[in-house]
Amino acid sequence: MGLALGLCLVSGSSAVLMVSEPEYGPDFGDRAETSGSGPVGDGVPDEGGQDGSAGGGGPADGEAAPDPGERAEEEEVPLLLRSVEEEVESADGDFSVLEGESDVMGDGPLTTFAVEVEEGLPGEAEDFAAAVEEILGDPRSWGDDGERAMQRVDGDDADIRVLLAAPDTVDRLCAPLNTDGYVSCANGNRAIINQNRWVSGVPHFEDDLRTYRIYLINHEVGHTLGHGHVDCPGEGEQAPVMQQQTLSLQGCEPNGWVHPENDPED
Repeated sequence: MGLALGLCLVSGSSAVLMVSEPEYGPDFGDRAETSGSGPVGDGVPDEGGQDGSAGGGGPADGEAAPDPGERAEEEEVPLLLRSVEEEVESADGDFSVLEGESDVMGDGPLTTFAVEVEEGLPGEAEDFAAAVEEILGDPRSWGDDGERAMQRVDGDDADIRVLLAAPDTVDRLCAPLNTDGYVSCANGNRAIINQNRWVSGVPHFEDDLRTYRIYLINHEVGHTLGHGHVDCPGEGEQAPVMQQQTLSLQGCEPNGWVHPENDPED
């Protein structure tokens, strides 16, 4: 499997391993979607650009730190809604692989995945790793309630690598696909997630950030597994996870799961 770009609880240590972003040439040429063997993404919205910040971040200079009660309230935020911070344009360019392994989740042939976060992004890297693990370990995800087992690992030989990166870095890693600082993509076995989409979602999901985050991970990981884009099957139906929901719902209802009919408790 080639190189790739674009939730169960995290177990093991929360330490990180430092790795460097691969070197890329200075001239990527025109940004255009390539064949199935190259980067695959959701294209570029008609007017591109950012949606605006979702707010958050630490206290400004001179402001008091949150009291213990506020911190306790933050800890009660559901896992898939944690680390909602400000949007960014760029970060440090180096990636940390979140250390630790999960249990094997589900049955069937095993697919392993590693989670990497670009240094310098706001929010907690561990929150992103935990969210990815919970999504991919759910029977409504690509495991399909027994068709595939998933396990988070921290080695270099993971089948899939899920990266959270700043828009400028996504643009570099997804080239020659034109992600325009806005969308995520997949390139080989890397699902590359745009930090700003993770933080803010998209307007037509109507503030349902949880569903959008589930969609974003499952969609880009779907590309790493060889799945291409599909269209909305009909007005008012659930959008297939491989529909380009970041750009448009096409009359469908937003949906993040590959197999929403499966029992999440299985």
